[in-house]
Amino acid sequence: MSEFVAPTRNLFLGKVDEDLYYPYPQQDPDDKEIADMTVAAFREWAADNLDADEVDRNHEIPESMRQQLGELGLLGATVPEEYGGAGFGATSYCRTVEEITRADGSLAVFLGAHLSIGAKPIMLHGNEDQKSRYLPDVASGESICSFALTEPGSGSDAQSMLTVATWDEGEGVYRLNGNKIWITNGAYAKVFSVFAKAKGGPKEGAVALIVERGQEGFTNGPPENKLGIRGTATTELAFQDVRVKPENVIGEIGDGFNIALETLDTGRLSLGAGSIGGSKGILQLAIEHARERKQFKKPILDFGMVREKFGRMSSLIYASESMVYMTSLLMDTHQLELPVEAGYCKVFGSEALWSNVNDAVQVVGGIGYMKEYPYERFLRDSRINLIFEGTNEILRLACTLEALKVPARRVSEIIKAEKEGLGAEGMKALLGSEDGLQAVEVPSFVPELLAVEGQLFAGALRAFEEKTVEVLRKYRRRILSKQYTLRRLADAMMQNYAMMATLSRVSSKVAAVGPERAANEILLSRRFIEESARRVHQELDTIDTPRDGFDDQIAELLREEGRFPARLF
Repeated sequence: MSEFVAPTRNLFLGKVDEDLYYPYPQQDPDDKEIADMTVAAFREWAADNLDADEVDRNHEIPESMRQQLGELGLLGATVPEEYGGAGFGATSYCRTVEEITRADGSLAVFLGAHLSIGAKPIMLHGNEDQKSRYLPDVASGESICSFALTEPGSGSDAQSMLTVATWDEGEGVYRLNGNKIWITNGAYAKVFSVFAKAKGGPKEGAVALIVERGQEGFTNGPPENKLGIRGTATTELAFQDVRVKPENVIGEIGDGFNIALETLDTGRLSLGAGSIGGSKGILQLAIEHARERKQFKKPILDFGMVREKFGRMSSLIYASESMVYMTSLLMDTHQLELPVEAGYCKVFGSEALWSNVNDAVQVVGGIGYMKEYPYERFLRDSRINLIFEGTNEILRLACTLEALKVPARRVSEIIKAEKEGLGAEGMKALLGSEDGLQAVEVPSFVPELLAVEGQLFAGALRAFEEKTVEVLRKYRRRILSKQYTLRRLADAMMQNYAMMATLSRVSSKVAAVGPERAANEILLSRRFIEESARRVHQELDTIDTPRDGFDDQIAELLREEGRFPARLF
């Protein structure tokens, strides 16, 4: 077995470590059994107790419903067992979030704000005293959690936050002052992970603090009236001289920003999983309609442009699922985090869901626009996934810049070798090839019946490796500011990662049960890879395009004029 290397870092080098990523990883049997039971229990509960349209209409997840989720054990899913939780790993939690999102987006976001990010700083960086004081009630659902980072003047640029925790030497406490906005669970959470800038003490810097409801000076505003996920209680928080004891500092002073980032990194994978659930839910509704709805004496499912949409929707779900669960299973197997892969899964999955909802609404036509049908709720609920826990734009930049560190070192070695005058043989001895690039081949695990798809993937990966090296040679450190280029590299990488995960999954299925019983997987993988490989080449072919300059000019024109700049009348 090779030393584990994160998938995207290998792919940026044009490399697939087959013994790490094939066969497609499997969930531990004991973990799978517990996850199966959890998903089945929720599904049974939801059938009898959950009316997602009512939650949406009333703008509320009732307290009784939150209590029932606690009784099901869902509110402690990821809390370690020693504190009363289920101790779920990444895969079991992703499976749970997928199923909940399929039933109701509001309920899934409530759970995510509670576990994925609200309680996560305590689980990741809390000391034993903090874990013992808070996590048992978190696990039971007695204490709902919330994550408070965003402010009126700081969203993606979290380091510009203005909330301040000033050290009061006389009382031996921090005095917290400031405001947070768009805080999920803000109306009823009991425990808040709040981020601020510590000042005045022996050490200053960003800090993560535990704040409890009921503390003097801490208030929240009314729930916001939102486009989607209306059942969630999204509020503003206000802190006016809130006294926070030193024992409620999470981690170290100065580590607050890193704690926030690590928390969000771990939460993003479950967002990708939730997007799969939403996609499966809307696909099933659209299929039921298309099979029954007739036009021109035929079911609309017989028409080519409708079939195209279902082909795209189904293949995107298959690819998203392959990515998310390859990532989660690698995390569980190797006991590590994969923040770049998790970020890419969130971006890919959320945009696949948005595409799928759009296609489904188009398939069903006018009823997709009507309140009495669930399609418009799916559409409204799905849009937020492209924005929160890191906008897809920020994640494209952050994940890609992080993953580029490996090929950047490789390019530095190539340039150094060239300057030292090493010939082809010297380059080969130092870097393994005459040009320093990886020899990209079809993975050996790909069966003959998927040879075309293997070639498409290998060709896309080869082109990606070459373009990455070309870009890094051209820009060096200036790549940090080249957002147009980074966006295209990010989109090409996501497609490559999706193709690799898809090929591993379908090849493993063929090897396990044979081509006939793997026919559905073969079909879906072929549909996805054919389009995905084209997308990679399209992105790479436009790495350098005059369109970027046009966009810069248009943006400046709009800045200057403040309106559409070309009047007709």
